[in-house]
Amino acid sequence: MKMNIKKAVIILLFSAALLAGIVFLFLGIKESIALAVKTKDWFEAPGYFRDYSVYNVDDEGETTYRLRYVFYSGGAEYFVETDYGGEIIPEIDSVRTVLYEPENPENAVLKGGTASAAYLTIGFMFVFIPLFMIICWLFFTGKLKIHVNMLDFTAGFLIFAVAELFFYLIGGSFWPFASFKTIGIIAIIPALMVVAGIFQMIKTIVNGIKEKK
Repeated sequence: MKMNIKKAVIILLFSAALLAGIVFLFLGIKESIALAVKTKDWFEAPGYFRDYSVYNVDDEGETTYRLRYVFYSGGAEYFVETDYGGEIIPEIDSVRTVLYEPENPENAVLKGGTASAAYLTIGFMFVFIPLFMIICWLFFTGKLKIHVNMLDFTAGFLIFAVAELFFYLIGGSFWPFASFKTIGIIAIIPALMVVAGIFQMIKTIVNGIKEKK
């Protein structure tokens, strides 16, 4: 009976996490599509980091900040802020891409730094981690019989995906260069994670092919 209760609790927790992840992914995709439609004809401009304010301080003392950027249109100066808290303060004059309405430049957003990106990040983690644990359980119990070591492959993919999500949230692009312009040399850490993740996935696939032979 105790074992059944334990299994029921585990199934409930996994189901709740997956459901929450799906909801966040839905909200993120919905917001992303809405933003893409809204900004389809908007102009792009480089935004330069100028200032920040405290966005939130949690119970553990972790501080998140609201970042403020300046951009120029028609010789005039305009400001845009992030609509979510970030834990990293960029270097002064570091660059982020700004999308703004041509007829009303005050209506602007930072590319990548939107609520939709945060929803997608949270949703991805809530969906991926439970699935990853399920795959590991199936693999170790012998119920998933494949030549590719899914544990190693999934670990590599997770490292790669987390680093790419970091790049998009910080620099507004999946390419590392944008993040280097925003936070400087610190971006070398997620860049190395991308390389390590890709290497791990390729290595796992190659080893699986060799074992199959």
